[in-house]
Amino acid sequence: MSQPDPSTDKPRMLDPVLIHARRESVIILILFGIHMVWSITWCYWNGYHLPPDQPVNTLLGIPTWIFWGVIVPWLGVDLFSIWFCLWYMALDPLGEDAAESEFPPQYNENREVE
Repeated sequence: MSQPDPSTDKPRMLDPVLIHARRESVIILILFGIHMVWSITWCYWNGYHLPPDQPVNTLLGIPTWIFWGVIVPWLGVDLFSIWFCLWYMALDPLGEDAAESEFPPQYNENREVE
C-alpha cells in the first residue's frame, strides 16, 4: 500500500455552511435542553406535590405550576427562536445558485474566480 505524498496534501478546510450549521444547532440544542430541564423540574416539584385537600393556586386562570413550568418556558423559547431565525442565523449559499449570487467566491470552490 503506497503512502500519500505529504508535500501535496493540503489542509482540509471545512465548508462555512457546515461550520454555521454546527454552531447554530449547538446553540438551539443547549437552549431547548435548558428549557426542558426547567419545565420538567418545575412541574415535578410544584405540580406533583400538591396536597389534595387544598385548592390549586392560579394565575390568569391557569394553575401556577403550569404557567411557570410550561407556558413561560415555551414563550421564552418561541421568542428566542424568532429572534434567532430572523437575525442571527447565517445566510449561506447552498449550491448552483451560488455562482449567480453576490456571495464571495470562496463559498463555491468549483467556480472559477475571474
